[in-house]
Amino acid sequence: MTMKQMKQWLIIAAVVALCGMMTGCKSHVQRHVNGTMEEKVTPGEPPQAVIDLMKNVIIDDRYEMLMEEYLTGVSVKVWSLLKCSDEVSSEGYGIVVGKGDAKTALPEIRHGRMPRARYDTSTTELWIVGSDMEGTGVDVERLYYLLFDGDGYASILGSIDPYEMQQALCKALTYSIDGQEITFYAEGEELVKVTNTIEDMGGFMDDAIYIGEIITYDIENGIRVYVTPGVNFVVGKVLHYNDMPTISAAVTMTWNYDHYGPGLSNFRVEE
Repeated sequence: MTMKQMKQWLIIAAVVALCGMMTGCKSHVQRHVNGTMEEKVTPGEPPQAVIDLMKNVIIDDRYEMLMEEYLTGVSVKVWSLLKCSDEVSSEGYGIVVGKGDAKTALPEIRHGRMPRARYDTSTTELWIVGSDMEGTGVDVERLYYLLFDGDGYASILGSIDPYEMQQALCKALTYSIDGQEITFYAEGEELVKVTNTIEDMGGFMDDAIYIGEIITYDIENGIRVYVTPGVNFVVGKVLHYNDMPTISAAVTMTWNYDHYGPGLSNFRVEE
C-alpha cells in the first residue's frame, strides 16, 4: 500500500468512526429505549412520628381529603397526612382509607406531592397513586391496588413498582434516529417524529434515549401510564427533555397473591 493509499484509508476510517458517534450518521434501525432504574424501588420506611400518630386516627386539619364516593349509602373516603404537627412534617407519608365507620391507617404509603385516589363502585376496587421519587426533573409514581374486607377495612393487595413499569415500557418502546429527527415506535408501530433542537451537547450517545425519571399515572378513566423519554448526549450525563413527547398507554393488571405485573396497550402521544 502506497503512502497516498494509506492516507486515504486513514481518512475513510476516521470518517466512519466519526459517523458512528455523530447524530447525522445514525441509521433508521429501531432500538429499544433504555431504563435509568437498575433495580426495584424501595419506598422507604415512614417516620416514627407518622407511625405513632396513625395508631389512633383522628381526622383533622393535618389531613387532606383526596376522594369521597358513595356506594349504596356507604361512604368511601381517602385522606393523605400533610403533617404530624405544626413542627413535625409527615415527609410525604401516611394514607387513611375510610369505609363507613371503619378507618384503615396506612403509614407505609408514601403519597408525595400529588396523591390521587379512585374507587371503582362497579368492582369495589380502590386505586391510590403515590410517589416513590420526586425532585428536579424527576417524578416517579407508584400505583397501589386495595380491596375492602366485610367489615370495611382496606388492605393493599399489591402495587406497581416503578422499575417493573419501566421494564414493561422498555420492552414496548423503540426509536430510530435520522439526523436530528427521532422517531418513536410502540410495539413496532410508529407513534411520533420529533426534531432535536439542542445543538451544543456534542450529538447523541449510542444509547440515546432513556426513560425512568418521569413515570406518572392517570386513574380517572381506567388506568393509563405516562412516560416522557429523555435524550442522552455526548456532553454531560444529564437527560434532556426538550422537544420530547409524552407517551401514554392503557394499563391492565394480572393480580394474585404471589405475582402481579402490568400489561400495556393502546399507546398514544399526549398533546
